[in-house]
Amino acid sequence: MVHPELILFAKQPLPGRVKTRLSPPATGRQAAKIAAMLIRHTAELAASYWPGDVRLYGSPDADHPLFRELAATLHLHLADQAEGDLGRKMRSALADGIRRRGAAAVMGCDVPHCPGSVLEQAFEWLARGRNVIGPSTDGGFYFIGASREIPGLFDGVAWGGNMVAAATVGAAEAGGVEFESLPRLRDVDTWADVVEVATAYAPLREFL
Repeated sequence: MVHPELILFAKQPLPGRVKTRLSPPATGRQAAKIAAMLIRHTAELAASYWPGDVRLYGSPDADHPLFRELAATLHLHLADQAEGDLGRKMRSALADGIRRRGAAAVMGCDVPHCPGSVLEQAFEWLARGRNVIGPSTDGGFYFIGASREIPGLFDGVAWGGNMVAAATVGAAEAGGVEFESLPRLRDVDTWADVVEVATAYAPLREFL
């Protein structure tokens, strides 16, 4: 039976190793605190609104106190992200989830302000055999889900550029694979993102 699972991707919130594009003006310690808050709130969002299993795949691994706490309190399953670039990591995670549940999605921990209804819509589409993408305003995506393994997914994608979502969808469509699109959201990568998202998302305001 298809019962899509959601896989959250998170880096360990360690100073100097996470959310480095927030500095300056944030210090490495402040950036890590912001990262930890984003991870916690995204996990709480997923646990509240995703009807199926939720997993957290950590980088460089899932052995971090915050991850273990979230697993215990929110009943998340923990796993390490695969080796390789972001495309290989996501492709491996999606394959894991598809094998387990028949459909799966990967979501970054940069959009805790995502409406719960968006996750519910994504789950419904995946359960009905559709593929889903949630584009971000910087040209990337915050969510991608597949109802089956897609050969070549993410091949040739220039990670970090402003055409990541377009390249991913374009390559898939060239192979006859279509995606449903979720609302475009601004993910939190830079200090300008913190300031802008904080206007509507109160938890970020404590860092301003």
